[in-house]
Amino acid sequence: MKILIVDDSELLRDRLIELLTDISETEMFIEAENSIEAKKLVKELNPDIIITDIRMPGGSGIELVKYLKQSNNSASIIVLTNYPYSQYKDAALEAGADYFFDKTNEFEKVYKVILQLYENY
Repeated sequence: MKILIVDDSELLRDRLIELLTDISETEMFIEAENSIEAKKLVKELNPDIIITDIRMPGGSGIELVKYLKQSNNSASIIVLTNYPYSQYKDAALEAGADYFFDKTNEFEKVYKVILQLYENY
């Protein structure tokens, strides 16, 4: 499976890759700094899982989720943000995100969710 990580922080992208590297079913990690780059990579590489931040240069993660759903992309979408406020969570889930996690308190939940997704794939 291919995982696309969309976040303007290289440090966070590296941290996610380190967290998820031992999942043997992962064949590729794809990185994007913003939603514009992510849209191109989605078209080219068709990732199975997309992890995105909300606030980034070049468009929000919520806009990216809407784009993915409107283009009938079948990837599982995880929003991972430092802005865990209810209005963002509601907007992300309404746009079509499958999961919404707080980077500070729920970072490790991403690993558990991806393991579950692999089991169901």
